[in-house]
Amino acid sequence: MKSLTKQYFFLNPAIFCFLISLLFVSCKKEKKTILQHYPNVILILADDQGWGATSVKMDKCISESASDFIRTPNLEKLSKKGVVFSNAYAAHPNCSPTRASILTGKSPAQLQMTDIINRHDGVFFEGNKLNPPAHINGLPDKEITIAELIKSSLPFYQTAYFGKWHLAAGGPESHGFDDSDGETLNIEGNQKMKDNPKDIFGITSRALSWINTQVKAEKPFFMQISHYATHLAMESKQETHDRVKKYPPGKRHYTSDLAAMSEDLDTSVGFVLKEIEKLGIENNTYIIYLADNGTYPTKNGSNINGPIHGWKATLWEGGLRVPFIIYGPGIKPGYNSTNISSNDILPTICDWLNIESIPQNIDGGSLAPILMNKTTTVSRENDFMLFYFPHYQHQKGTHPGVAIIQGDYKLIKYYEEDTKLLFNLKEDISEIKNLAYVYPEKVIELEQQINDYFLTYNIKLPSLNNEYNVQKDEGLNYKEVKRRLMSEAYFIP
Repeated sequence: MKSLTKQYFFLNPAIFCFLISLLFVSCKKEKKTILQHYPNVILILADDQGWGATSVKMDKCISESASDFIRTPNLEKLSKKGVVFSNAYAAHPNCSPTRASILTGKSPAQLQMTDIINRHDGVFFEGNKLNPPAHINGLPDKEITIAELIKSSLPFYQTAYFGKWHLAAGGPESHGFDDSDGETLNIEGNQKMKDNPKDIFGITSRALSWINTQVKAEKPFFMQISHYATHLAMESKQETHDRVKKYPPGKRHYTSDLAAMSEDLDTSVGFVLKEIEKLGIENNTYIIYLADNGTYPTKNGSNINGPIHGWKATLWEGGLRVPFIIYGPGIKPGYNSTNISSNDILPTICDWLNIESIPQNIDGGSLAPILMNKTTTVSRENDFMLFYFPHYQHQKGTHPGVAIIQGDYKLIKYYEEDTKLLFNLKEDISEIKNLAYVYPEKVIELEQQINDYFLTYNIKLPSLNNEYNVQKDEGLNYKEVKRRLMSEAYFIP
């Protein structure tokens, strides 16, 4: 019987080929099943998008945490499918430092990237009361990025970075990314392209084409889409601007240029959501959406950032608190009030991808457990978040300072006059009531945390300018901006 069966197969090549094809299909399905265990990650980074500058309520209890004029329906869709973090922060109030924190999991203070690259002299550094400390001019080669961690631990993963880099040092492909737009700066987003304002749709098109290539090749991936919008200058499609001009103005917001640019950016987010759904990878793809810092001051009667104080390039909430939404497999939709920052992205992605070997001394902690409702806290090396901006930006009312958030309390320390401001953010999100004289022990405790951190990482402080001449102080031309920011926080005796 055995020999007859063997002979039958030999004499019937069609059956033999059929069996071989079944084996091939089985192997292919097994490969696909294996790959399904490795999720994809898409990180979308907006530029200068304020906490209250979308139509998503960033805090379900605060109506002004959503704009009454700007419309972002695709972010609304994402927020209904994922978790909205109400107390989420960029690691710095300016872009380059925050971008470095996302890639490394380390604070800009530890990295000593305390201002944007290519800004090291001029009126922000000379002729002021204090001399700002030097800061680095690019992402250090010694720092291990999330892309490098993925490639070393899971070499079959593909990595890409499209859009604004603004970290010098050879661009994304010198730091673990397989594909990118290169070593881009701000300028690439200000080219006034009629059908592609801020390169919103160009970036998105390149990203979606790349995703399709990876899905076709059955390769899991990590990709960052890094937009120039909503950074100045304000640009949008003409048809978008014409449509927005017809919207009734809100009581707080009414700047149609910003709203149109925000809507174009939101449209691109919608393209990403539709594409992963069309490709059948929606249930195996994490999406992280956040901004690199708050929005600049606008002509609106009310702060575009919502009820929070300040704006981009300040240590107030308006410079640091940003939109932050995460969607993905097993994540139950809702709101979360845990304090999180851009430092937490690297360890979170490592947790999702089961990468256990991560660099030491990172400031972030994985958000995966709280996203899965396993805990309500984030495990970090330090139980505080620190924000260091020891520089001047006169036109924005900025002068050297540091801020720390631990639990509900936030301390801001300004170095010029050794000013200390303490706020309970849970009760006073607008940073109006300075509690420094009510809880002096809390001020001492938080200041000690700052000092210990600075000592650990040899972080330099601003120094006194012995040649200071008040008549040549450029900042005096903007003293009203500085006064406005400082005086709105009153002291409680």
